[in-house]
Amino acid sequence: MKCARYLAALVVAGWAMLPAPAHAAAYGIYEQGAAVLGMGGAGTASVHDPSALFFNPAAMTRLTGTQVQGGGSLLMPFTSFAGISPYPGYGTTEEMEAQKFPLPTFYLTHHYGEKSALGIGVNSPFGLGVDWKNPDTFSGRYIVTKADLRVINASASAAYLVNPKLSIAFGGNLTWAKVALHNRSFTPAPGGGGGQFEVAKVDLESDYTPGYGWNLALSLVPNKSWTFGATYRSKVLVFAHGNADFTQIQTVNATVNAAVAAQLPPDQPVNTVLRFPATWSGGVAWHWGESWTVEGDVNYTEWSLFEDLPIYFEKTPASNERIVEEYDNTLRGTFGVEHRLPAFTYRFGYYYEQAAAPTESVSPILPDTGRNGGTLGLGMGFGKDKRLTIDLYELALFAQHRWTEDVNRDNFNGHYRTYINSSGLTVAYRW
Repeated sequence: MKCARYLAALVVAGWAMLPAPAHAAAYGIYEQGAAVLGMGGAGTASVHDPSALFFNPAAMTRLTGTQVQGGGSLLMPFTSFAGISPYPGYGTTEEMEAQKFPLPTFYLTHHYGEKSALGIGVNSPFGLGVDWKNPDTFSGRYIVTKADLRVINASASAAYLVNPKLSIAFGGNLTWAKVALHNRSFTPAPGGGGGQFEVAKVDLESDYTPGYGWNLALSLVPNKSWTFGATYRSKVLVFAHGNADFTQIQTVNATVNAAVAAQLPPDQPVNTVLRFPATWSGGVAWHWGESWTVEGDVNYTEWSLFEDLPIYFEKTPASNERIVEEYDNTLRGTFGVEHRLPAFTYRFGYYYEQAAAPTESVSPILPDTGRNGGTLGLGMGFGKDKRLTIDLYELALFAQHRWTEDVNRDNFNGHYRTYINSSGLTVAYRW
């Protein structure tokens, strides 16, 4: 078990620097196991390593002995924006800072007797990282300059083999989340004419706060050629608590400075509600002989839970704000292939996912869009009975261009483009 403790320490250390990007729809993250990601994320039916704790806990009854897995992914997103009229106008171009996001994972499973298995794991199934270049001049800074949503999820599940063909599982999740939102406050210039003065920096940041959820899963293996899987992960609500800091920016107008100083809210505690949606997954895998597996999955995420982001100020409730989102539920379809050879295993896959954000809610905080992804994967076993395994994957994600269509709630109109590259590695050992 020294190996398990060492991997766990590495994972916890990795989370200390985790800025948490979004890769799946809205702020979902699906990078949880390199072998399944090599197949485009299609693993609900055929997952065969400790990442089953995420993709299908019922499959743990097919994992022998004790198995530990650690590793993660590195996401490298790039987002740009081109403005249109009426604001910020044609010719305005913006970019996010080029960022690299490490996403560590850790899973441990143990098979008890002939029919039972337990598993524990730590991962980050949700997150968001936004950092626009040149925050002092960014044209959307009245909406956001920087935003972070960080999530650490600890899960435990128990699986039971009902009969030689059917396994079921039940488990719970403990989810810690924190959020930060930075923007600028403006006030109309005296005398009208549409002018604006930038008068304050607003920094809202919560502490890590826990929320709770649960999951169900089943795995059906009617014969050697077919495997079926289904999972449900419940929603999680986190009632986050933090602080709001207001820093006045002096203008060239002394009258405006005095008025802002008199009305600017004091630094104070702030509260919000973070919503993490329920997810349904189903998969069918076909096994051709001893070396080929072909799988297709469908994932349904109840993003309609994300109705808004409320912000409650304890000292000045008149400053309370509700950022309307009203997201839509989404479907994600994935297809993957695995070919096992004596020396190594190679994989490839494809997926498409719908956008969760309606056009009205597309903003610099989260320019969500539909996406296509193509993946390649490689796996190798080492040592006696190949007890040590290393899996790698590479994903290229092409997000659809997203226009605000002049209906944006923030009156920030334009065209977003996003590209994401993701690479990952996991190391597993069984005994």
